Amino acid sequence: MRKRLNISTAFTGLLTAALGLLQAVAQNTETATFSKRIEEQSVYERIWDTARLYKDDDNPVIQSFALIGRYQGQYWSVDANQGNASDWENRRFYLGAEAVLFHDFTVQAQIKTTENLEPFYDTLYQAFVRWAPSEAFSLSVGRLDFQFTGLERSVPSRNIVTFERGLLANQLLPQEVVGAVGQGKSGDFFYQAGVFSGSIEDEFTHFEGGFGAVAGVGYKLPLFYDEGSLHLDYLYNNSNPANDALKPYNHILSLWHQGRSGPFGLGVDLTAGHGIEGKKPVLGVTVLPTYVLGKNLFLKDDALEAVFRYQYAVSDGDNGLKLKQRYEQEVVPSGSGKDYHAVYVGFNYLIYGDRFKLMNGLEYSVMQDSAHGHDSFNGWTFFSGVRVYF
Repeated sequence: MRKRLNISTAFTGLLTAALGLLQAVAQNTETATFSKRIEEQSVYERIWDTARLYKDDDNPVIQSFALIGRYQGQYWSVDANQGNASDWENRRFYLGAEAVLFHDFTVQAQIKTTENLEPFYDTLYQAFVRWAPSEAFSLSVGRLDFQFTGLERSVPSRNIVTFERGLLANQLLPQEVVGAVGQGKSGDFFYQAGVFSGSIEDEFTHFEGGFGAVAGVGYKLPLFYDEGSLHLDYLYNNSNPANDALKPYNHILSLWHQGRSGPFGLGVDLTAGHGIEGKKPVLGVTVLPTYVLGKNLFLKDDALEAVFRYQYAVSDGDNGLKLKQRYEQEVVPSGSGKDYHAVYVGFNYLIYGDRFKLMNGLEYSVMQDSAHGHDSFNGWTFFSGVRVYF
């Protein structure tokens, strides 16, 4: 009887020890797998993950909460026949937060800081709610960055490949607007439509400046690329005298195509605007090719990208075009003309994609002032800077 008891006790002890060993091995394996997964992340992935403060897809109320923002600092130098200027600027410094609620709603708010951080707060950048019940449709309401017309203005500043958008994009299209925009896709078609207040303030609007409306349609059309799409966008301004959110053009039409084959990409844009308040009609074309020269050069997943851009703009009358407010107008304040040509060449080193990149660019531009028979601007602008977003 004692022998059976000893055997039973020994067997029970052995079974308990085996189960404990298996549990320890399982825990060690899980820990090792997690540690390996962490080790496989780059240092940049680990840093950027710290901004994501919460994530749980199984939570029925809040699925994620993260800090978001961007910083863009750059040195610029203008060397023109009309004079010289140079400086460093904290071009953009935005901070905010974003949450995903009830699986279908995104709530976001970001502020702009002043360039020298004294005072810290400047204005509101974005504050909106986006409802996306499916991948095929979304509706955004609130203060929005205007990304709805043309090749360059359809891309947020955190992703653009040049330091600044072109002259005509800045002259015709607004920056932030308050309103509602619906966007979606059906098969190979894309569409968007929205309405905005014609007035804007540091935060929102009192709806005292009339309204504007945007509509656009796109279609997957690779042409001779591996992938690509063709777009037609239209922006309407009802010409209210109190308008200060939209530019003084009541009809803006943009036809553009973006294509890509492997490392090569090419965007082509044709944009026209009909002016109000005595503004002359304007027309312009932008050609924007890019080429990825290499990847994994110094770090895992880094890339070196070459960028070229040619712009041509013309107005139906003297002085219908304005020099870009930044940089060129630092040399020729309120400079204007009838014809504008600009060639940009740049190299971007993408350390962690667009999230962390170093940029260098050189642009040569000429504004022809036919009214006075000479160039109102003829010179070079050099840029060098860093761009980060999270």
